Amino acid sequence: MALRPFAFGVRFSDKGRSVRVRAQSQRPGRYVVEDQRGRGAARQREHATLGGALRDFAATWRQRLH
Repeated sequence: MALRPFAFGVRFSDKGRSVRVRAQSQRPGRYVVEDQRGRGAARQREHATLGGALRDFAATWRQRLH
């Protein structure tokens, strides 16, 4: 089975909060989760796998409900 790079990103926005996942351009195979509230600085977390980045994305997005 051929493996393809993550060719797109994920971004959710709600009430001034934005969470996104993107492939890191400088280091192929690494992914970054960015969490931004309002106009403040974005927190960035780096992950070695896409699965880890998507789990972090889902957990961060669910946290906005609490």
